[in-house]
Amino acid sequence: MRERGSQLFRRHRPSWRAPVELLSFGLYFLCAVLLVLSRIGHGVIADTRDGLVDLSAPLLEAASLPAIEARRAMERVRSYTAAFDEIDRLKEENDELKQWEWRTKLLERKVAHLRSLLNAVEEPGLAFVTGRVIADARGPFVRSALINLGRKDGLRIGYAVINGDGLVGRTVDAGGSVARVLLLSDLNSRIPVLVGPAGVRGLASGDNSSELQLDFLPDGAAVYAGDEVYTSGSDGTLPRGLKIGVVAGSAGALKVKPYAELNSLHAVSVLFFDTPALARADPSEAGVPGALSLAPSDRPGMTATASTPLPVATATADEISGGGGRAQGDP
Repeated sequence: MRERGSQLFRRHRPSWRAPVELLSFGLYFLCAVLLVLSRIGHGVIADTRDGLVDLSAPLLEAASLPAIEARRAMERVRSYTAAFDEIDRLKEENDELKQWEWRTKLLERKVAHLRSLLNAVEEPGLAFVTGRVIADARGPFVRSALINLGRKDGLRIGYAVINGDGLVGRTVDAGGSVARVLLLSDLNSRIPVLVGPAGVRGLASGDNSSELQLDFLPDGAAVYAGDEVYTSGSDGTLPRGLKIGVVAGSAGALKVKPYAELNSLHAVSVLFFDTPALARADPSEAGVPGALSLAPSDRPGMTATASTPLPVATATADEISGGGGRAQGDP
């Protein structure tokens, strides 16, 4: 009796399969009809399709707004998280810099105390004057430049010429208002240098290329690519500590890549560094300076000087070696 009642209930239970199947069939049929109509190039059908697209576009746009806002919210969350990480990193870096600042001040006090105990003489400031490069010569055997500074500005033969990046060359001829600068890359350029933190002595030689040859290093010298190269001052004409460049290449073929871009010089500064060696090479003799050219001159009458030089600025050796000797009043 109970089994018969359950069978009767199942027999009269409503079924949803028939309407769903009917709806599925209708949708399939509509898709087939639309597919066939889309292949027919009739104007009415195309207009109808475009109208349906225009009507559905706002609906689709409204439906996509939540997804767009959700994506923007996720991007904001990621940016906020990255900002917090960056703040934490900057705080750590700031704490580390504070420690280094304290150590630097401590070392400065120690150095000042030791200098006072030794009664060490402070390094004098170097006067310098700034001018412009008015011409340059690039040939197979010469790399030089003319600057609009001469003996009337206090220049002498052998003075170091720098720009904001480092050493550029030295003066080799000087007229009344123009001087010729032998660049580091010139074939006749030879600069005694110190290399790396150990101060290994060597010689930077020009070969008319963009890099300098690094010669006469001691056997087994600890010189590596990336070591800084600066003047040693052992020749008695250049100040010690002028930046030149960094070591490039590999062992056995080490070169120096200059900091200064020698092929595009504009403003340069000439350092007034008078030494006995410069006095012997360019004695102060009265006379009328002649005209200069970019090519080296063999005439001996280029040693005339003007009245007492009037340097436009001064800087210490540490400022020049650290900041590249940027001059005031840059034209």
